[in-house]
Amino acid sequence: MKAAYATTFDAKDVNNWSGTPFFMSNAFRQDNVEIDYIGSLKRKLPAGFKLKQVWNKYICDQRESPRFNIVAAQFYSQQVAEQLKLLNSDVVIAPQINPVAYLDCPQPIILWTDALYSSLLGFYPAFSNHSASSIRQGNQITSECLARMKLAIFSSEWAANSAVELYGVDRSKVKVVPFGANIVCNFNEEDIKHILKKRNSRVVKLLFIGKHWHRKGGDIVFNVTKALHASGQAVELNFVGCHPPKNVDVPDYIKCHGFISKRTPEGVAKIQSLLHESHFLFVPSRAEAFGIVFCEANAYALPCLTSYTGGIATVVKDNINGMTFSLDASTEKYCEYISNLMNNYSQYEALALSSFKEFKTRLNWQVATQSVNQLIKEIL
Repeated sequence: MKAAYATTFDAKDVNNWSGTPFFMSNAFRQDNVEIDYIGSLKRKLPAGFKLKQVWNKYICDQRESPRFNIVAAQFYSQQVAEQLKLLNSDVVIAPQINPVAYLDCPQPIILWTDALYSSLLGFYPAFSNHSASSIRQGNQITSECLARMKLAIFSSEWAANSAVELYGVDRSKVKVVPFGANIVCNFNEEDIKHILKKRNSRVVKLLFIGKHWHRKGGDIVFNVTKALHASGQAVELNFVGCHPPKNVDVPDYIKCHGFISKRTPEGVAKIQSLLHESHFLFVPSRAEAFGIVFCEANAYALPCLTSYTGGIATVVKDNINGMTFSLDASTEKYCEYISNLMNNYSQYEALALSSFKEFKTRLNWQVATQSVNQLIKEIL
């Protein structure tokens, strides 16, 4: 099978969109799909857009989004159509809506993404103040895209339900296939057992990875860590991705690393070391479309402590590869769960092994693309 892989950016660059299109497309190639990349598209906005953008920002305190603009989306699709004519593709696959929203072509178009526009409004902070014009166009672009899709595949039940409930898409063409971990990991069960033996059962080691303090629940992680310490539990938190606000007290058992780049061997080695030695990935997000970081943690037999929100419940299954808590869960609830597992360490080890099994059987790109390939073959 030959597939055109359409993105607005360069999908061959691992630094774009957290590496998801890079790992997704490479996994297709490993599953004997010949990939023709269509990307690095130019953006065209309507006349007067900048003026409208400035007016909405400073006068109306609203955001006029260039990403959700019909003229821009139409121009993206036009470029994809022109490049598609030069290829001999059997199918078009896109992890984004914009490059295929207005694409009319003889090949079936497959969308495989993590969220739709309406479900993000008021959910993610960046979508909290869109102008009426952006909201109208964002929904129209999404509707146009979904109408053209032969298959609309989503990484979570939450996103799939939004397609049916918010956009009226026929349930028969909506599928759920979780994303995989954006890392290269070739551990087997014996490797994992060796990693678990090296973890210090006397000190709870928590790991936070996230760029947004509030959305990712950094304050919750700090409060739980401090409460564990106050209870007499030996605890250590490695805090990666962002720094806490200046008014937040940082005790010596909390180590704030800031941003660690995966672009450098040193950065990759540091993150791998933290994944090796930690007991839990602790990211209680207030808003999350999916959460690839949970897949990556499971690759290192790291159970995940997180929130029951957005698409997370598709990734993290309670007492199988972690635990999801309500958004209003108390600090005591988190502490009780962590302490019970650490005091019954054989149960922790069983959960860690189960987490690794979830990665091997469900949360890696090889399994994911094989599932999508099968769905595509059924419609060709």
